[in-house]
Amino acid sequence: MTKIQDYRVGAGFIDTARVYLKAGMGGNGACSFRREKFIPYGGPDGGHGGRGGSIWFEASANITTLAEIACHPHITASDGCNGKGNRKDGAYGEDKTLYVPCGTVIKKDGVVLADLKEQGQRYMVAKGGRGGRGNTAFKTRFNTAPKISENGEPGDDFEARLELSVLADVGLVGFPNAGKSTLLSAISAARPKIADYPFTTLNPNIGMVTHKGRGFAAADIPGLIEGAHEGKGLGVQFLKHILRTKLLVHLVDPSGFDGMKPEKAVRVIEKELKDYHPLLGKKITILAVNKSDLPEAAAVHEVLAKKFKKREVFLISAATGKGVSRLLDHIIKMLPTIKEEDLYQAAALSAAALPPPKGGFRVSVDEEGVFTVSGARIEKLIAMTNFTQTDSWDRVHRVFKTIGMDKALKKAGCVEGNKVRVGGKEFQWSDAAMPAGKPGKFAYKYRKFDQEFGDN
Repeated sequence: MTKIQDYRVGAGFIDTARVYLKAGMGGNGACSFRREKFIPYGGPDGGHGGRGGSIWFEASANITTLAEIACHPHITASDGCNGKGNRKDGAYGEDKTLYVPCGTVIKKDGVVLADLKEQGQRYMVAKGGRGGRGNTAFKTRFNTAPKISENGEPGDDFEARLELSVLADVGLVGFPNAGKSTLLSAISAARPKIADYPFTTLNPNIGMVTHKGRGFAAADIPGLIEGAHEGKGLGVQFLKHILRTKLLVHLVDPSGFDGMKPEKAVRVIEKELKDYHPLLGKKITILAVNKSDLPEAAAVHEVLAKKFKKREVFLISAATGKGVSRLLDHIIKMLPTIKEEDLYQAAALSAAALPPPKGGFRVSVDEEGVFTVSGARIEKLIAMTNFTQTDSWDRVHRVFKTIGMDKALKKAGCVEGNKVRVGGKEFQWSDAAMPAGKPGKFAYKYRKFDQEFGDN
């Protein structure tokens, strides 16, 4: 049995972090016209705005804690540049990449967005807004000189939660002072703190074990006590780190813990695991009576072997190495038999599995009598509308008419002079006729409404 260098999760171990993400806003499109000598009708030449920068998370095996991100939780990507005349498009905003430990789960509103388990695995957690279109995009044969452009789309802006779940093949569990840290230091190069008092281990420690040409990662989980799944002792803080393991090695102290007999201690720990997550109750669990040099160890091993006939029960001494090689033989034999689909999958409910957002809108009335229209696409339209341009006002009015918002407001009781709030903007409702435009001027734009303001 040989040892190879491995890493230890140190005293600064942080396995949860709350971050505030703000992707870059797209640049504004330009409303410009070509002006050159002897070319009186040069036409529109406003460039498009650049896309805003996105925020990426990337898994790295060189990082073992979320401490760095937890200390700098506000993460912002740069905005895209505005478009200019002469068809000059704005530059894209620079993407921002943050490195997190392998095993990091990204959540938004309790829903798992991504589970970064492998080195180099990337996920775009906040998407930058697309750039607004210049007036060149609005030129048609019916409107050859459009005086309209778009503002940039706002980037994603939300709060996310990061949770680190240590990636290990084997988890060492048991009551405090059962010898988990001693066993980990005996089979790997990890050097966890070892002392003769309870709760010596306050953070998970990971060691890389090599035995007979086979390697696996073993994690020493801080000692559990009765009621741990309810928050007692170190509570549920570290129980989540056992979820990803393929199998568990339950170390038993033959002298018991706090007056509890070893047989009862085994059942208490296994109940705590099952109460925390049903999957933990189904994991393959190997019993190992530690401290075989104690007089009562052999008798305890015999009792447990009779009580748990369907399992392998080992008698070992982590301090002297007695029986450890036989235990490792059994571990490397069992690991290949465990199927990947039987393991915990954090991303079982991911953003990709959620239904796509609806493209409609909803009308509601608040206590002040203000009519509020909400909907992802219509709010995006308002955010990207340049209200300093008369043509933009006309376009918004026509879009409202086309999608049926006018009828919905009338049905909700909206009358002349009422306030209507859409996407943070307030309008005064008027049932006056829309400004007349050239025949067919807006027909093409409205047919493309879904593509223009869809989730892209």
